[in-house]
Amino acid sequence: MLYVSSSCLNEVKPCRIGNVIKKLAESGIRHIELSGGTEYYETIEQDLQELGRRYGLTYACHAYFPPPRDPFVVNLASCNEEIYRRSTDHYRSCISLLKRIGCRTLSVHAGFLTEVGTEEIGKRLRGAVVYGEEEACERFCSAYRQIDSLCEKAGITLYLENNVLSEENYRAFGGRNLFMMTDYESIMRMKEHLTFRLLLDLGHLHVSCHTLGLDYREECRKLKEHVEWLHISDNDGKRDAHRPLREESGIVKVWKELYDREMPVTLETVGDIKEILQSAALAEWRRL
Repeated sequence: MLYVSSSCLNEVKPCRIGNVIKKLAESGIRHIELSGGTEYYETIEQDLQELGRRYGLTYACHAYFPPPRDPFVVNLASCNEEIYRRSTDHYRSCISLLKRIGCRTLSVHAGFLTEVGTEEIGKRLRGAVVYGEEEACERFCSAYRQIDSLCEKAGITLYLENNVLSEENYRAFGGRNLFMMTDYESIMRMKEHLTFRLLLDLGHLHVSCHTLGLDYREECRKLKEHVEWLHISDNDGKRDAHRPLREESGIVKVWKELYDREMPVTLETVGDIKEILQSAALAEWRRL
């Protein structure tokens, strides 16, 4: 099944999730992954329920949804008590909302070993505060288990997504990787501490491989048996650009070659409706 991320639509952000879903649904898209980039407003839940009924939509949920009243960067590995509490509280509220709207899938990001401000998302990070890896890992695993338990009680399946390490941030951190689960080795290290369903973002992995000097196809091959959901978009390996899919893209070629055509996929390419539908058509055609 192919989902389209709500963050695909190239709207002026932040915007209302109801407006985004309506535009996607009116273009014939029926499977939508609720994601970041939208603003908080009081009637989000009513909009999701009404639009879901009107268009017969199936929802999945990813990371930074629903948008918090006061924006912040969720980090389940944070050693800052306030950020950690807000992050776990965010997912408790999220799970309650998903249960009420009939959404049965949630995916979350692996943690960061540094504090990240809202103005830094997708950019070079300052890395002003760095956590100890062991403590951050323990906190992340504890938070993930709590969220997984809540999901299980609510009938929701939880997935964990790999992070992205850009060359810019790697240089800025002096050759240190301050992101959890960026490549095969670090994903396997996490599996020693935690049982989870892997959501592999192929675009994230492409950038991380470029940064770390790893063979992208080989990393995808080694991870193949562990993957249960995919995110896909295109990039040049330098940053997670969320470009439209291209038939000749190395990411698309590896996806076509290695991965099960029945595996759920979320399209994360950013553009206007025409560009989204073109990428969706290529993705669907590859999966027939």
